[in-house]
Amino acid sequence: MATFIRPDFKLPIADSRYFFGRNDILKAVERSPFSVRILLGGRRLGKISLLNAIQHRFLTSSNSDYRAFPVLFNLQQERPENLDHLRYLMIARLQEAFAEYKEGTLSNWRKSYRRLLRQIPGGEINVGLPKKVGVSLKVTNPDYERRLLNEDFRQDLLRILKSLQKKNFTGVCYLIDGAEFIVNQKWANDAWSYLRALKDTDTALKAFVGLIFSGYRDLKDYQQKVGSPLLNIAEVEWLGSLKEADVRQLIAYRRQVENIFLTNEEIEQIIEFSGGHPYLLQQLLNTIFDYKNSDKSYVIDSLINNLIRQYDGDFSAWWDNKKKSYSFSPIERSVYLKLIEKRMGTTESLGKKVDLSIGEIADALEVLAGTGVIQKLDDEQYKIGAKIFEQWVIEES
Repeated sequence: MATFIRPDFKLPIADSRYFFGRNDILKAVERSPFSVRILLGGRRLGKISLLNAIQHRFLTSSNSDYRAFPVLFNLQQERPENLDHLRYLMIARLQEAFAEYKEGTLSNWRKSYRRLLRQIPGGEINVGLPKKVGVSLKVTNPDYERRLLNEDFRQDLLRILKSLQKKNFTGVCYLIDGAEFIVNQKWANDAWSYLRALKDTDTALKAFVGLIFSGYRDLKDYQQKVGSPLLNIAEVEWLGSLKEADVRQLIAYRRQVENIFLTNEEIEQIIEFSGGHPYLLQQLLNTIFDYKNSDKSYVIDSLINNLIRQYDGDFSAWWDNKKKSYSFSPIERSVYLKLIEKRMGTTESLGKKVDLSIGEIADALEVLAGTGVIQKLDDEQYKIGAKIFEQWVIEES
């Protein structure tokens, strides 16, 4: 019998069995795979896990009449230098993903060969005449340059789309994490304008290419400041914390898989202290399950205090680290502290308690909910979320 190995859940979830929630987003993406979407959420809220889930959904979809082939990559890792480089990466990652899909995985020798080719800048060739009078041409290796002009990009994409359609895929959907990288580049407007034109005016491609970007504050602020042509046509979705029903399903699944008994009181405490924040929920379950597996008893208050100390670095970065784009602003901290007092409120009700405009409060609530530390109940109502973070804030204040 194989030994059970539990994921630590500090990395994005790649195993679809452990992914819970976000069903509304998954269904919307599957219904319209070739649109433009922006998925916003704070650090450790599961953006990459969601992209992994979308990738899995596309690859296993039975909707053969409207099926997208997913291409997942991270701009923060790839770090394109300009628009031509971005086009190259979009084609290169599509080719690699399609090759892996067809063959299961690229063989080692093919991977090594491709890496070797990318190191060769080019060379000289003689064209069609005796050596003494021949014409020598210098040839540049496009893989070494890692650039693609628009027409080359279009022709490559059209060619690959034909191959995809033979495999019963209608088109391609790019799942691009770390979109903040582009908005911080001088060529950001050129990139968004180019991709907008791809979706607006390129009749051969626009119906067969989807774009899903994930990011957070920098992406949100860029759209508000610049009015990006591409982001203007995007569907924007904030992730937020998990719904209580999804939290209960996740807990039930992990209890079953790991053969752990939890009382109803323990389940309610886990829900309260995690507030549906996926990362905090998984780490809280890990800690409790470790105690139970070791046959040690625990007191919930002591366990939470230990977790607060363990995740002090994460909480500090969320709360007030001016070097991090995902940290809260003074306005957001002020609104959160007031929500701790009231436990629940709307933009209007909180506006009576703090010296801020309605717009500032609305923006702050949107960001706080998008970080998972408060919960959005409906279009107007918000309530305090993860109690473990709340206790850290109270101790720090």
